[in-house]
Amino acid sequence: MSKLERYFADVARIRAEGVSANGWVTVVRDHDADLKVDIRPGMLRRCSPDQVASEIRTALVAAVADHRRQYRQLRIDYFGSSLGVELFAPVEPTRGERYGGMTTDTSALRVESRALVAFGVERYEDAVTYSAVRRYLGDVGAIPVGAWGTLEGISDKLNRDWATALGSRLSEATIARNEMERIADGLMQIAADYEGTELDVTTNFDVFNRDLGPYLPLSDGYGSSIRVRPGGAGILSQPHERHLPGDEPALIIPEGNDRLGATRNERLPRTRVVEEPITIGSTDGNNLGFSGGRTTHYENGEGDQLDTFIHEHRDTLLQLEAILIELGTGRRLPLSDLMVHAWRSAPKLIWNRADLVHSAAGTYAELRAEMDGELKNLKLYWEGSASQAFSQYAERASAYLLQLETQTRWLAEEGKKAASMLEGLRNAYASVGYEHIGKLIEALKGYIEAVNGLFSSCSNPEAALLAVVRDFVNFLLDAERQHVEAMSDLIKIDEQERKERPDLGTRGHNTTPFPQAEVGANAWLDGGKWAPRPDRPAA
Repeated sequence: MSKLERYFADVARIRAEGVSANGWVTVVRDHDADLKVDIRPGMLRRCSPDQVASEIRTALVAAVADHRRQYRQLRIDYFGSSLGVELFAPVEPTRGERYGGMTTDTSALRVESRALVAFGVERYEDAVTYSAVRRYLGDVGAIPVGAWGTLEGISDKLNRDWATALGSRLSEATIARNEMERIADGLMQIAADYEGTELDVTTNFDVFNRDLGPYLPLSDGYGSSIRVRPGGAGILSQPHERHLPGDEPALIIPEGNDRLGATRNERLPRTRVVEEPITIGSTDGNNLGFSGGRTTHYENGEGDQLDTFIHEHRDTLLQLEAILIELGTGRRLPLSDLMVHAWRSAPKLIWNRADLVHSAAGTYAELRAEMDGELKNLKLYWEGSASQAFSQYAERASAYLLQLETQTRWLAEEGKKAASMLEGLRNAYASVGYEHIGKLIEALKGYIEAVNGLFSSCSNPEAALLAVVRDFVNFLLDAERQHVEAMSDLIKIDEQERKERPDLGTRGHNTTPFPQAEVGANAWLDGGKWAPRPDRPAA
């Protein structure tokens, strides 16, 4: 097949795809030149006739532009130039095409409707923010498994319990988002039906902290406006924007947020075993010695006392352990069997991530306080059985958010406690090490001299060395036992109870369910039972 024939064959195989402005329609043009149109369920119910036409048009135009781009690239690949074939630049969709119309002038609405709309828009913003909270917690709460160390009976448990408790907090953020969406859908629909007009209202995400801010644009529903039309079923949600591979929105951490930025530059402690060349020589001209061979390096440590101790006395401890292994004592080795398991932990990393969890708790508190104030304002404009039912529902939602704040703060504090306990064990090991390293060095030196001396087989040099090692290991074990007992009480999911809140189906720190009313849970959604107060404020 000639080059020109291959070119025509590749042109015939072009598969182009176009997605409409709001993602409802996808048009695919296969190599057989047939068009395949995919319409997402719900478009006809949620979009007006003009919007349906706009979605189809923008999808077709996008498919044409994609085909032209691929065709032009083939010309460049085969002939080195795209001469005569320019990229097709579709006209950007108008705001009417993308959002369904111009923004509603809310000042033209009746004052009681403005109160409903204001409360509904705020709750929609809260829902998006709680979606960001979930993303945020899932990110900063993802403590690497290795950060907990390799302490037998404790590291795995801390990691497992933290992951379980974090999973419950993620589920709670999803519940909070769903409840706020339900409020926004209901109130905005009631306002649109009451006014008998379509509403297109701008959003203003102004309540979030500096840690949570970068996650907000990545959250479901984030946009510049929301729409609802009379007789509908709530807010007309916009589908997720579709991105080309590698073009997905990325999390951007602003400069100056060092603690959040630190989660992107974490290095866990690790050991590296290498075979170094063996050298034989003498330092004093008399006794020969050797260095090198199989050596363990301890890298990316915390830089604390334990890390310093291990780097200062690594050679002595490894030489001691080599003798113990050769003697076949079966005893636990002070560095490889005890100290290293705590040394592998990263309490600074754990503490930073656990403390960042407090930002999510602060967001719950801030949005709850704002909702409480806005609910008081809404009551000034509406009365009736549905309005009263909504007030009760909103008060339950506020109480629920208080529980989520408490649960999230508990998780943050327990993580910081775990980090402090690991740090305490590391310091205890270092303290024991510095206190006894002199005796170990003397015992090791005495053992080597005795072994190299005359009648070494009769002097039993091993006994003195083993006695010193035994005392050292026992001190290490005592320090470990004290801290392990303290750490075993942290982040318990089932045993601990929180007595300061009512029992809503769980008394531990697993997922807190939303409190549902036994009767009339949906009574507030009946728009006909909302009545404007005769004495409502004029503005």
